[in-house]
Amino acid sequence: MYYLNERQLALKKELRSFVDSEIAPLAAKLDASGVYPAELVRRICEKGYCGLPFPREMGGMGYGVLETAMFMEELSRGLASLGFVFCAHILPCCYTVRDFVSESQRREWLLPAIKGDKLLTFAITEERGGSDAFAVDTIAQRRPDGWLLNGSKCWITNAGVADGYVINARTSDNSRRRSVSMFYVDAATEGLEITKQENMIGLNNSPTGTVTFKDCLLPPDALIGAENEGYKLVKAALNWGRLGLAAVSVGVAQSAFEKSVEFSSSRNNYDRAISSYQGVSFPIAEMYTNITIARNMLYHVADAAGSGMNVTMDMAALKLFASEMCQKVCSNAALIHGSKGFDSHSDVERMLRDSQLFTVAEGTSQICKVVISNGIYNADPQKISEKF
Repeated sequence: MYYLNERQLALKKELRSFVDSEIAPLAAKLDASGVYPAELVRRICEKGYCGLPFPREMGGMGYGVLETAMFMEELSRGLASLGFVFCAHILPCCYTVRDFVSESQRREWLLPAIKGDKLLTFAITEERGGSDAFAVDTIAQRRPDGWLLNGSKCWITNAGVADGYVINARTSDNSRRRSVSMFYVDAATEGLEITKQENMIGLNNSPTGTVTFKDCLLPPDALIGAENEGYKLVKAALNWGRLGLAAVSVGVAQSAFEKSVEFSSSRNNYDRAISSYQGVSFPIAEMYTNITIARNMLYHVADAAGSGMNVTMDMAALKLFASEMCQKVCSNAALIHGSKGFDSHSDVERMLRDSQLFTVAEGTSQICKVVISNGIYNADPQKISEKF
């Protein structure tokens, strides 16, 4: 069991109180409306939560990765769409690039993003590449006055509402798949256009769309890190994104569990609460068991990753387990609620729809299995035996 310290417990209590008072009561109505919750996003930014994993000298709150995972877990317990909005902003964007930005980049967009004055998103997926993050057709050509960017990114979280996009693009004419670079593209850049907004099965309040770049002229310092060295940054961003998605999954599963316990305790059948039937109480017991396992793994991996340990395999394993666990929990929650569980825009029906997307975002379950199996078979056998 992973035990939180007093400061972490206080933060968790603060987050839960905020979610229960300001987010959860609005979740069903927001889901039915399908609108981007701009006011709630503003409130969350005002409270400084975007800066959780950053030191105070950067405008952050002075916590770490573990506390950031707790934040995304609790936020998603209220509304999964908000978990997606902030997962894309904090971990794959701000946290990944924090040590690779120039002083001007730090001043112009990273520090404002940490303070919540700007909302960023991570945009690497392309139509042809799909799950292959390094099948990149978007091209950035060096010019005397900067970079000329052409291409498009699809299925992008926060498309159309983000103030800036962290993207990857080919910057070399050779055939090396990993000759990509990372760039920051301001949303106001001429030639940037949102060419499609997707209508997803769930996450109705998290905008998803296609971002197209047509002859976008970027300034010279739009480049993040070194030219043709974006491979490691993309890998790191994907890893942090998987951690964030695992936290979202745990939060949604926790909410579905709570709703199921409440409903089964109060719903009577011939003067008996339906929780007295093992057909109901056993799935509830399984929910508790799997959520507890996922949460403990989440906190452990987040703590290790924040300490600088290489936990790529564990992040993939965590995301795989947590996302598939969440799907199962939400499915059982809907069944426990009977017809009410499939009533459009009811709480558990919303969670069931949202959960379907967790096994796809930030690397499908199959991609996570590729990462895990490669880590196992490419490792020194002695180190594998020591690890386990």
